[in-house]
Amino acid sequence: MELEHVKDQLSRRSLVTGGLTAIAAQSALGQVENLENPPKIGLIGLGSRSARHLGAYRELGNVEVVALCDVQGERVRAARSGPAANAELYTDYRELISDDRVQAVAIAVPNYLHAEMAIAALKAGKDVLLEKPIGLTYQEALEVAAAARESGRALAVGMQRYFDSTLRRIIETVGSGEIGMPYLFALNEYRGDWNPRTWRWTDPHSGQTTPWRHLRSLAGSSLLEFSVHSYAFLYEMIGQPLTYCAATGGPMRWPERTTEDNIAVVGEFGNVRVQHTFSASAPGAQWHLTVIGSEGSLQYDRQSATVRANGSEPRDLDLGDRTNHPSLEVQMYEDFFRAVQQRSQPALNAEFAIEASKLAFAAWTSIDERRIVTDADFA
Repeated sequence: MELEHVKDQLSRRSLVTGGLTAIAAQSALGQVENLENPPKIGLIGLGSRSARHLGAYRELGNVEVVALCDVQGERVRAARSGPAANAELYTDYRELISDDRVQAVAIAVPNYLHAEMAIAALKAGKDVLLEKPIGLTYQEALEVAAAARESGRALAVGMQRYFDSTLRRIIETVGSGEIGMPYLFALNEYRGDWNPRTWRWTDPHSGQTTPWRHLRSLAGSSLLEFSVHSYAFLYEMIGQPLTYCAATGGPMRWPERTTEDNIAVVGEFGNVRVQHTFSASAPGAQWHLTVIGSEGSLQYDRQSATVRANGSEPRDLDLGDRTNHPSLEVQMYEDFFRAVQQRSQPALNAEFAIEASKLAFAAWTSIDERRIVTDADFA
């Protein structure tokens, strides 16, 4: 296949992702300016993830947090410092949303509350930065997206790895045509168990407490909670909508839980295939991606990447120095603040988040219903 034809085909694919790669690449290179007069923030949820949000506000230097909310009052009081030193304190998120000083709401709560809170904030006329996933189900995701469109407010979904300069480099290389047209993405994604210090949900009937990520009703699938970052990365390189999915998995290591700890997924995106293996019971095992194209391959393990183009010697890809860039959360907020000020779509908009999450939604359905899921399921 001629290189120019490959590049043309890859360019056509990139149109599906909304032309957002250039925006993210600019941000990942640290070229996004620190915008003046960012919106005043109300932050809902003060668990472990909130530290990243508060850290980004401090790093940006000109962000004012005017309201904080968490159901645990001691967390709210402890967070009242730095950019949030003068924040109003709430334990009911509806009161924070009703606060006239709050211009934008950041939501960092367990997944089952995402859609409810985001929709309420959008309907109240607030711009919203929502931690991923956009919803616990595909239907919830559509409802959040509809609320954003109807409100005319900016909605960004916190898939901050989108701005990772290393991932941008991988995306750029695959899109260059050096390995031809990619047709197979094989991802092995391994990790250890969830953080045991996370928030514990209390069963109102038994009084038993359980880490929220152990329960599907609170977290959704493990793919939505963890792998959706990788799915967004793959989706950008594939540039075609999901057409087919088959998956198997479940709570194999910890059968007392309802979220899956081991999963195998096969997906089709037009003429591109994806193989994904996830395990939450393999601490220390290697995360690894292989991309096979018509003219070669690329392998990436988060530390290094090697390109093997047909007829050429293997070469190590220069992944640059991540330490020269602002944190991913800072870049995410800068992009979000720009969208708020310009009344434009942020890079991590609802449509992108939904397309990037479809494989997770499809795999969940495939596992539960033991059937193949196709694009007709998303019609």
